[in-house]
Amino acid sequence: MYYCGYHRCSSGHGYGPAMRDHVLLHYIRSGKGKFQVNNTSYELKNGDCFVLFPNVPGAYRADEDEPWQYVWVGFDPEAFGAYLTAAGLTEEHPTYSFREPGRISDLFERMFEGTSDESFIGEADGIGHLFRFFACLMEGTSQSSVALGSLSKRDADESVQQAIRFIRSNYSRPLTVADLASHVGLERSYFSKRFRARIGKSPHDFLTRYRMEQAARMLIHTRVPVGTIAASVGFGDLSYFSKAFRKHHGASPGAFREQHRERH
Repeated sequence: MYYCGYHRCSSGHGYGPAMRDHVLLHYIRSGKGKFQVNNTSYELKNGDCFVLFPNVPGAYRADEDEPWQYVWVGFDPEAFGAYLTAAGLTEEHPTYSFREPGRISDLFERMFEGTSDESFIGEADGIGHLFRFFACLMEGTSQSSVALGSLSKRDADESVQQAIRFIRSNYSRPLTVADLASHVGLERSYFSKRFRARIGKSPHDFLTRYRMEQAARMLIHTRVPVGTIAASVGFGDLSYFSKAFRKHHGASPGAFREQHRERH
C-alpha cells in the first residue's frame, strides 16, 4: 500500500484527466460527484467507490451543490490487483456501491490510524484493513449475484465466483477454460458468456492476468529463477511464459525484476 488520505472537496472541485502508474481507489463518504473514464461518465454518491487503474486516463469532479467527501488509497496492482478483479472491479467495471457504507467508513478510519504510525506494525495494520476492505467487496459481489433474476442466471453468477476461487487455488496447474466450466458444472460456451458478462473479461484472459500478477509478485519479492516462477504459475514453456509476461507488463521478466529492484 502506497498511501491513503481524506479530502473534503469544495464545490465543483475536480481532478484530471490524468493517470497514475498504480491503482487509486476512492470511497465516497458523503455528497456526490461525477467520475469519467474510458468515454463513460458515472454519477456517484455516498457509499459508492470508484477505481482509477494504472495508465488509464480518468477525471472526477465534485457536485456543485453537494460536493463529495471521499477517502482514497493507492496501492500496487501487482500485489493487490487480483482482489479487485475477483470482486468484479475492472477497467470495464470501475465502480461499486456498498450496502453498508458505515462499515466501510470504519475500515478506512482504522486504515488511517495504522498508516499514521510509521512502523512495521503500523504498516501491517494498515494493510490488514485494506485486506478487510477487499473482503467486503467480495462479500458484496457474492450477495448481489444471489439476488439476480432467474434461477439459471443466479446459479450461473454463483458459478463465476466458484470459478474464480478455483483459479486462485489452482492457477499453478495447466488449467483450461474447459476445466473451469467442468468444475462448476456448466457447458463451456455458456460459462464463458456468463463469466465475461459478470467480470468483463473472458475466463482465459482472467486466468492469464491472474497468473501474470502472481508472477510479478514473485519476481519483485523473491530471488527465485524465472524458469521456476514460470512453472509455479502454470507455464511449462519458459519462452511462452516470457512472451505472455511481456505482453501483459510491457517488459521481459528479467527486465521487470530489475526495474522493481531499482524502486525498492
